[in-house]
This record gives sequence, C-alpha cells and structure tokens, in this order.
Amino acid sequence: MISSRLTDPEPILNLKDLFYEEKLKDEIVDKINRLPEKNKRANLNLLQEIQTVLQRCTHLTENQRLMYCESQRYFMKQYLREMNKQV
Repeated sequence: MISSRLTDPEPILNLKDLFYEEKLKDEIVDKINRLPEKNKRANLNLLQEIQTVLQRCTHLTENQRLMYCESQRYFMKQYLREMNKQV
C-alpha cells in the first residue's frame, strides 16, 4: 500500500521507501540461500573438533570416548544430508 507523507519536508524523495522493501526482500532471499552452506561448514568444523578431541585427549574414559563418537556420527550424518541435498 502506498501512502504519501505530505507532511515530510521533501515528499517526492520519500519514494525511495517503495524500493527499499524490494532490496530487503532480495537480501532475505540471499541469506536464506546461504544457510545450507553455513550449516555444512558448521557441521564440518564440529566434526574436525570432535576428531581432534578423540585423537589428542588420552585421559578420556571409554564412556566419554563413546559419547564423542556418537556426537561425531550425528554431525557426520547432518553433513552428509546437506551434501546430498546439494546434488
């Protein structure tokens, strides 16, 4: 809906608001399209961090190692799902 603001000092210049909404829509669509890529990177980073913990932390108990392996498996599944969506 277009509304004129005649009380503004320069009402003609206020037409930029009509185009500003279009720009916002484009930015939102762009951010939505980048979400899967961001998710893939986040899952891959978590996988690498978990792998580093498993390799370097020798003081972990068997139960703790198992929990890390289960977490690693979960994030690997998430990462592979995102990769398969891309294809």
